[in-house]
Amino acid sequence: MAGEIIAGRFELIEHIAQGGSGTVWLARDLKHERICAAKVMRQSYSGEILRFVREQGVKFDHPHLLTPYGWAAVDERVLIATELMRGGNLHTAMQDYGAFTQELVAEILVQLLDGLAHVHAAGWVHRDVKPANVLLESTSEGVPVVRLADFGIAAHRDEPRLTEHGAVVGTQGFIAPELRGGSEPEPAGDLYALGVLAVQLLEPSLRGDALSTYCDRARFSVDAQLSSVLGGLLARDPAKRLATARDASSMLAVLRNPSGYQVASGEPFEVFDHFESYGLPEGKPSPQQQPAGQPVSVPEPVRGKPARSAARLGLLVPWIAVLLALALGGLSLWLVFGGQSEADSVSPGPTVVSESPVPSSDPVKTSAAPSSSMQSKTPEQRGTEPSKESTSQSVVSIHSNVSTGDNCNAIELGLNVSGADGHRLSCEVDGAEYRWVAQD
Repeated sequence: MAGEIIAGRFELIEHIAQGGSGTVWLARDLKHERICAAKVMRQSYSGEILRFVREQGVKFDHPHLLTPYGWAAVDERVLIATELMRGGNLHTAMQDYGAFTQELVAEILVQLLDGLAHVHAAGWVHRDVKPANVLLESTSEGVPVVRLADFGIAAHRDEPRLTEHGAVVGTQGFIAPELRGGSEPEPAGDLYALGVLAVQLLEPSLRGDALSTYCDRARFSVDAQLSSVLGGLLARDPAKRLATARDASSMLAVLRNPSGYQVASGEPFEVFDHFESYGLPEGKPSPQQQPAGQPVSVPEPVRGKPARSAARLGLLVPWIAVLLALALGGLSLWLVFGGQSEADSVSPGPTVVSESPVPSSDPVKTSAAPSSSMQSKTPEQRGTEPSKESTSQSVVSIHSNVSTGDNCNAIELGLNVSGADGHRLSCEVDGAEYRWVAQD
């Protein structure tokens, strides 16, 4: 809820995204006096808390990686705070612009390969490289700067696994061939997913099985250097992928443009500030980089300025009218029957519950891995229904924002939850995948 303060430190300002395992908020870090992005999850949902423990424990200081700088937990909720990335993510950028040019894809590949090399050198495997997990800094029409985020299902070679051995974890279409066969996660799996990401930037219409089939062909109508890099990253032999990654930067150097890029339609690729209309200050250094004795001044967000805020207000008006009508009706009944005995008094009316629609840009997953995508230029809005559980039914102790048909994973197999659509759900095997199935 906007205005709520969690653990006395993080004030939730605006709901900006919805993921498979939590909600992303624009928030104010009261301790460091700065604006941040905050992912809020529920401790009562075992899959989410496991990913929370993993993600908040991963720390990297690298220009092309984004990991949490703080966290908080109170009651049934936990929160992870990261630097606010103002430019959205690659998934929403594809929705805005369509296909990317070869030169732009080459720039993104070089930056992400640099980031992944740092991750792998530290013994980590990300396991969910995809466009929605690559965030953008606000650079206008300059050279874009990307940062790989969301380490909720990352694995470390020296730490206990959070999933069963042999379990297939990741996003459909981005999983390397050896991982589909049950192999352990290795850096080469991230490189394969990066190759798929590059192909999808060139061909945004490809999804799921169609994307995998296209990548398996290993024939691409692009520049020779880019074609060689894509073929190496998508090779079935993991060793060839690792060799390609070492040489990719020099191979792609000829395609990079220090003055900026266009997309395939010929339009300049502009990474605009998604939060400019909120009246927020320019991006500030992280708490670790902020000079001592120089607090960041953070003004109150400008309400009503963005068009989406006006739209939300319009959606609330009917509910306000309903609540007002109920209140007036109750007052009239009290005036008529107020003198009667308690036994003859009028029982209270039903409670009206309303939630504003929130944007969602989650691609199809084979796991319940979180997605922390920001809003695009024209975000789709969708609402959540009030819970249909009757107060006379037994209380379900585990609640989640997943819905019937959503993907789950092996660590959640057999888990029963109360879903966002009001149904009692169970994680069950569905062919080669795991899905939430309604039990009522």
